[in-house]
Amino acid sequence: MVHNLDAAMRQLRHGRFGVYGPFVRERVLDGLFGEEITPTAYRVLRFVEASTPPAPTLSDIAALLLTDRARAVRVVDRLSADGLVTRVHDTVDRRVRRVALTDTARGHLALATARRSRLLGEAVSDWPDEDVELLASLLIRLNDSVARHLPSAAPREKPWN
Repeated sequence: MVHNLDAAMRQLRHGRFGVYGPFVRERVLDGLFGEEITPTAYRVLRFVEASTPPAPTLSDIAALLLTDRARAVRVVDRLSADGLVTRVHDTVDRRVRRVALTDTARGHLALATARRSRLLGEAVSDWPDEDVELLASLLIRLNDSVARHLPSAAPREKPWN
Protein backbone atom coordinates (compact mmCIF):
# COMPACT_ATOMS: atom_id res chain seq x y z
CA MET A 1 0.00 0.00 0.00
CA VAL A 2 2.79 2.47 0.92
CA HIS A 3 4.61 1.44 -2.27
CA ASN A 4 1.60 2.58 -4.33
CA LEU A 5 1.52 5.88 -2.44
CA ASP A 6 5.23 6.42 -3.06
CA ALA A 7 4.84 5.61 -6.77
CA ALA A 8 1.92 8.03 -7.09
CA MET A 9 3.88 10.77 -5.30
CA ARG A 10 6.89 10.21 -7.61
CA GLN A 11 4.70 10.44 -10.69
CA LEU A 12 2.94 13.51 -9.35
CA ARG A 13 6.24 15.24 -8.67
CA HIS A 14 8.46 14.08 -11.54
CA GLY A 15 6.23 12.84 -14.35
CA ARG A 16 6.01 14.87 -17.55
CA PHE A 17 2.52 15.98 -16.60
CA GLY A 18 3.17 15.98 -12.84
CA VAL A 19 2.90 19.06 -10.66
CA TYR A 20 6.59 19.81 -11.20
CA GLY A 21 6.89 18.20 -14.62
CA PRO A 22 8.16 20.14 -17.63
CA PHE A 23 4.73 20.56 -19.23
CA VAL A 24 3.25 22.12 -16.10
CA ARG A 25 6.37 24.24 -15.44
CA GLU A 26 6.05 25.64 -18.97
CA ARG A 27 2.38 26.47 -18.47
CA VAL A 28 2.87 27.94 -14.99
CA LEU A 29 6.15 29.82 -15.34
CA ASP A 30 6.20 30.83 -19.02
CA GLY A 31 6.82 34.55 -19.32
CA LEU A 32 7.19 35.16 -15.59
CA PHE A 33 10.31 36.33 -13.74
CA GLY A 34 11.91 37.95 -16.78
CA GLU A 35 14.39 35.44 -18.15
CA GLU A 36 13.64 31.74 -17.84
CA ILE A 37 13.75 30.77 -14.18
CA THR A 38 15.37 27.52 -13.15
CA PRO A 39 13.40 24.99 -11.11
CA THR A 40 15.93 25.51 -8.29
CA ALA A 41 15.42 29.27 -8.27
CA TYR A 42 11.63 28.84 -8.32
CA ARG A 43 11.86 26.39 -5.43
CA VAL A 44 13.93 28.91 -3.44
CA LEU A 45 11.39 31.67 -4.13
CA ARG A 46 8.54 29.45 -2.94
CA PHE A 47 10.56 28.50 0.15
CA VAL A 48 11.24 32.13 1.00
CA GLU A 49 7.56 32.90 0.51
CA ALA A 50 6.45 30.04 2.78
CA SER A 51 9.10 30.76 5.43
CA THR A 52 8.20 34.37 6.02
CA PRO A 53 8.18 35.55 8.77
CA PRO A 54 10.96 35.33 9.63
CA ALA A 55 12.64 35.21 6.27
CA PRO A 56 15.11 32.33 5.85
CA THR A 57 18.88 32.64 6.11
CA LEU A 58 21.32 31.48 3.46
CA SER A 59 21.97 28.44 5.65
CA ASP A 60 18.24 27.64 5.58
CA ILE A 61 18.29 27.85 1.79
CA ALA A 62 21.39 25.63 1.60
CA ALA A 63 19.58 23.05 3.75
CA LEU A 64 16.54 23.22 1.44
CA LEU A 65 18.75 22.60 -1.59
CA LEU A 66 20.77 19.90 0.19
CA THR A 67 23.92 21.71 -0.77
CA ASP A 68 26.63 23.91 0.68
CA ARG A 69 26.25 27.56 1.57
CA ALA A 70 28.38 28.64 -1.44
CA ARG A 71 25.82 27.23 -3.92
CA ALA A 72 22.98 28.82 -1.98
CA VAL A 73 24.81 32.15 -2.19
CA ARG A 74 25.11 31.79 -5.99
CA VAL A 75 21.38 31.07 -6.34
CA VAL A 76 20.45 33.99 -4.09
CA ASP A 77 22.93 36.29 -5.87
CA ARG A 78 21.23 35.49 -9.19
CA LEU A 79 17.76 36.07 -7.73
CA SER A 80 18.97 39.33 -6.21
CA ALA A 81 20.48 40.48 -9.53
CA ASP A 82 17.11 39.73 -11.15
CA GLY A 83 15.36 41.91 -8.56
CA LEU A 84 13.45 39.02 -6.98
CA VAL A 85 15.02 38.89 -3.50
CA THR A 86 16.90 41.16 -1.15
CA ARG A 87 19.15 40.45 1.79
CA VAL A 88 17.95 42.03 5.02
CA HIS A 89 19.39 42.16 8.52
CA ASP A 90 17.69 40.08 11.19
CA THR A 91 15.71 42.24 13.59
CA VAL A 92 17.13 40.47 16.66
CA ASP A 93 20.73 39.71 15.61
CA ARG A 94 22.07 42.27 13.12
CA ARG A 95 24.91 39.88 12.18
CA VAL A 96 22.39 37.51 10.60
CA ARG A 97 21.28 38.20 7.04
CA ARG A 98 17.95 36.93 5.81
CA VAL A 99 16.56 36.57 2.29
CA ALA A 100 13.29 38.36 1.59
CA LEU A 101 11.09 38.54 -1.50
CA THR A 102 10.70 41.76 -3.43
CA ASP A 103 7.29 43.03 -4.49
CA THR A 104 8.20 41.97 -8.04
CA ALA A 105 8.75 38.38 -6.90
CA ARG A 106 5.49 38.42 -4.91
CA GLY A 107 3.61 39.54 -8.01
CA HIS A 108 5.16 36.82 -10.19
CA LEU A 109 4.49 34.17 -7.54
CA ALA A 110 0.85 35.27 -7.29
CA LEU A 111 0.49 34.89 -11.07
CA ALA A 112 2.20 31.48 -10.97
CA THR A 113 -0.19 30.42 -8.18
CA ALA A 114 -3.19 31.55 -10.20
CA ARG A 115 -1.94 29.64 -13.26
CA ARG A 116 -1.27 26.51 -11.20
CA SER A 117 -4.73 26.73 -9.61
CA ARG A 118 -6.28 27.05 -13.05
CA LEU A 119 -4.36 23.98 -14.28
CA LEU A 120 -5.41 21.97 -11.23
CA GLY A 121 -8.98 23.11 -11.75
CA GLU A 122 -8.85 21.92 -15.36
CA ALA A 123 -7.35 18.59 -14.27
CA VAL A 124 -10.21 17.87 -11.84
CA SER A 125 -13.00 19.64 -13.71
CA ASP A 126 -14.82 16.37 -14.35
CA TRP A 127 -14.53 15.25 -10.69
CA PRO A 128 -17.40 15.63 -8.25
CA ASP A 129 -16.83 18.47 -5.76
CA GLU A 130 -16.86 15.94 -2.92
CA ASP A 131 -13.89 14.10 -4.46
CA VAL A 132 -11.89 17.31 -4.84
CA GLU A 133 -12.60 18.20 -1.21
CA LEU A 134 -11.66 14.69 -0.08
CA LEU A 135 -8.37 14.83 -2.00
CA ALA A 136 -7.54 18.23 -0.50
CA SER A 137 -8.39 16.98 2.98
CA LEU A 138 -6.24 13.86 2.57
CA LEU A 139 -3.28 15.85 1.23
CA ILE A 140 -3.48 18.21 4.21
CA ARG A 141 -3.62 15.19 6.50
CA LEU A 142 -0.58 13.66 4.74
CA ASN A 143 1.40 16.92 5.10
CA ASP A 144 0.54 17.09 8.80
CA SER A 145 1.54 13.45 9.31
CA VAL A 146 4.87 13.94 7.57
CA ALA A 147 5.57 17.02 9.71
CA ARG A 148 4.67 15.09 12.85
CA HIS A 149 6.62 11.90 12.11
CA LEU A 150 9.82 13.10 10.49
CA PRO A 151 12.26 14.70 12.93
CA SER A 152 13.69 17.11 10.36
CA ALA A 153 10.30 18.33 9.18
CA ALA A 154 9.07 21.58 10.70
CA PRO A 155 5.36 22.05 11.41
CA ARG A 156 3.44 23.67 8.59
CA GLU A 157 2.89 27.36 9.14
CA LYS A 158 1.03 27.90 5.90
CA PRO A 159 0.36 25.77 2.81
CA TRP A 160 3.08 25.51 0.19
CA ASN A 161 2.33 27.27 -3.05
